[in-house]
Amino acid sequence: MTRSQAAINGANMTGSFATFLFRLTFALAGCYNLAFGLWSAFFPLHFFQIAEIGPPRYPAIWACLGMVVGIYGLLYWCVAWKPDRGRAIIAVGLLGKVLGPIGMFITIGEHWPPRLAMLNLYNDVIWWLPFGLFLVRGTTLARWLVAIAPWCCATLHSIAFVGMAALLQGGMVTEPDLVQRARYIADHPGAWTTGWCFWMASALSLIAFYAWWGGRLATPRWALAGVLLAASGSVFDLSGEFLSVIGLRDSALSMLANSDASIPAGFAAIERTATLLTAGLANTLYTVGGCVLMVKTTNLPRNVRLAMWTTWIAGVGMTVAAVAHSPGGLVVSSIVLFPLLIGWNVWMAVKWKAT
Repeated sequence: MTRSQAAINGANMTGSFATFLFRLTFALAGCYNLAFGLWSAFFPLHFFQIAEIGPPRYPAIWACLGMVVGIYGLLYWCVAWKPDRGRAIIAVGLLGKVLGPIGMFITIGEHWPPRLAMLNLYNDVIWWLPFGLFLVRGTTLARWLVAIAPWCCATLHSIAFVGMAALLQGGMVTEPDLVQRARYIADHPGAWTTGWCFWMASALSLIAFYAWWGGRLATPRWALAGVLLAASGSVFDLSGEFLSVIGLRDSALSMLANSDASIPAGFAAIERTATLLTAGLANTLYTVGGCVLMVKTTNLPRNVRLAMWTTWIAGVGMTVAAVAHSPGGLVVSSIVLFPLLIGWNVWMAVKWKAT
């Protein structure tokens, strides 16, 4: 295969690097579905215990549902084995992963609390991006999506960064009064949800950008390591962001409606967990993955490499601030990290040429 043909395949998401990422994704999806099916079949009440809701009258229905989900795992393994024959399977799988959250949203109510939507994160949302991209690989749309990957990352991070100040600030740990934070979250559900949705989209765009970057490097194993580290980070990131949207608002409403002294402690615990997941674990994996890609990129100008190193140092600072429970440290590291990340994202989109 000529270099020009390899470039075309990469731009269409049909190159060897993209194909390996898709195959690995479907292998992992198969493992997840099979594990979920076995868990639901053998421990049908466990999910309801974790979610702290009453058990179903007929737990066998839940067990049967789990077995159906598990069978999908076998199909995903087939696609991982022969991806060229799997488009119909992935299309059906993606349809289910879109309809599932819609059904959950419709049925949420007094006896089906919002926190159960966390299940949709792992069953559905984290698979949207790879499943969707697989369905368009090899098309004109795929070429366009590949071309705009760094632009999407820069744009979505810019919107999310501005939205953090405009939509989320009143409910974040930078507000010292816990009750005021809870009141803001309870009184501004639309702004709170929208702000975190921007960060969720940013997390997905970062994985797409890392894949775009890694696919242009001459060291595919190291590139794969960088992308997988970041993809693992996105699971923690989305978990913390879902928890912020669903768990914190649920806890905030309970705290404002009741005088139980244990509720504020529960709110603070959810808040702390979300911070450790996003600014702690996810940020660490993003930082390490980005460092791997940067070190293996040989043709970066000195000033761009300096900006990247400063970004990763700020990422380390954010992790330390999250662990140390330092709101000021989170603010300072964010002010340094995100403008720099956005800046060199744009530079790579405009001027970087892969070697």
